[in-house]
Amino acid sequence: MIRKSLRLVVFVLVLGLILLPASALGHGEAPDRFFAPETLAEFDGVEEAAYVAYRGRIFDVSDAFEDGTHAGHEAGQDLTEEVYEAGHGPDVLEDREVIGYYLQYVLTKEDLAEYDGSDNPPFVAVDNIIYDASDVFEEGTHAGHEAGQDLSEEFHGRHGEENLEAMPVVGVLVAYELTEEELAEYDGREGRDAFVAVDGIIYDVTERVEDGTHGGHEAGQDLSEVIGAAGHSRTVLSNYYPVVGVLVE
Repeated sequence: MIRKSLRLVVFVLVLGLILLPASALGHGEAPDRFFAPETLAEFDGVEEAAYVAYRGRIFDVSDAFEDGTHAGHEAGQDLTEEVYEAGHGPDVLEDREVIGYYLQYVLTKEDLAEYDGSDNPPFVAVDNIIYDASDVFEEGTHAGHEAGQDLSEEFHGRHGEENLEAMPVVGVLVAYELTEEELAEYDGREGRDAFVAVDGIIYDVTERVEDGTHGGHEAGQDLSEVIGAAGHSRTVLSNYYPVVGVLVE
């Protein structure tokens, strides 16, 4: 009897998290900017604004991080664990707007299927954003739905966008998984899309290149080593270019 009551309490608590409105957390509409670790690191509060990640969401903390630091913590990093260790909890971020998402994983649908709660944690995708559903999907299932899938249609029909705040963001769902040879085909010439790779992530730069080139650099290539010498930093990636794939060997 006690065990059944405990299960009921846990179920109610989890359901409350699922149905918690986003407005209660002070966040606006879902952004479309994604930050790889290398990109987030450049928003260190020194030459750029001060950004930090918490539970896969990016926040602008420029007003609190003087010279890029606050209470011994540095901007440009994932501070999920540090927020709790600092003694004040996540409430310090509740009035701040989510400006983007932290990229721990860049997965295709085939890759996502492996995160079904068996050998890997249960992940689900909604509107191309991947969430860690470990606290909601027991043994990889929830309300008849299985983890490891794109549940955009099912989720909107049952819960609504505002209920995603209960789950940490872990990455983005993409359509392409390309080798360098395959990437070269997306050179922006003769009507083809223009893709470039930086730090293993593929960005669509079609709208920013002309005849396959921009700033002396050609589309269809891995620009990780040259982006710093191009006169701008990785910060431009999150501002202008959508993430569309992952570079593989």
